[in-house]
Amino acid sequence: MGFVKFLGTAGARYVVGKQLRYSAGTWIELGGTRLLLDPGPGTLLRCRRSRPPLDPEALDGLILTHKHLDHSTDVNIMLEVMAELGHKGRKGVLVAPRDCLEGEDPVVLRYVRRYPERIEIMEEGRVVGIGAVRVTPVRHRHGDAETYGVMLDSPEGRLGFVVDTRFTPELPERYSDCDLLVLNVVRLKPTPEIDHLSLPEAVEIIRGARPKLAVLTHFGMTMLRAKPRELASKLSGELGLEVIAAEDGMQIGSERWL
Repeated sequence: MGFVKFLGTAGARYVVGKQLRYSAGTWIELGGTRLLLDPGPGTLLRCRRSRPPLDPEALDGLILTHKHLDHSTDVNIMLEVMAELGHKGRKGVLVAPRDCLEGEDPVVLRYVRRYPERIEIMEEGRVVGIGAVRVTPVRHRHGDAETYGVMLDSPEGRLGFVVDTRFTPELPERYSDCDLLVLNVVRLKPTPEIDHLSLPEAVEIIRGARPKLAVLTHFGMTMLRAKPRELASKLSGELGLEVIAAEDGMQIGSERWL
């Protein structure tokens, strides 16, 4: 059976900088394909210390949604380790926005690009296949960083990841038909000048998309102070579907969303 494992659930600079929650990425296994989403600070360490351990050399692909440090800091070491430290030639796929690879400050180092077998540029509507999984980017609005959420279609259902973004009215429809919907919820209340989802905005997306299971993650301080687990439990009753708050190291099996 497939699963999603949250190696870290930190969002916003303060929570990441203080490591009040871990800032590692999300490990995803679907149909025998192993993917890593947004390898932020500490991802390699959290893989090695996971129980049971997660072997980065077994990865089939890495997905970067955007280049901000809390999503990309460990991308270079994870690309190298995915390729078994370069001892067996190129291996795996990197999927990333263009500005992670080009421009004045690309986050994927040029010398590391010899490790993956393929590098695929994220573009709206462009589907990328990695093993048993089809990756569909969804354009987000997040400051000056080119940012995409993703939908993953696999034999074990459709998974949606609403990453960092300003709320826009089309998001609920874009993420409809997801069996599992994961949402980055940094703020407890809307803050117009910040391009991150607040809890009420996440609720609007969940209400419109109607997934079988919704998971809140990527918390800033206002969310942590409000106790995400209690908030999620309350939302489950209000929305009539299961909503949970991710914890560091939490693993959710595909039987929860199928």
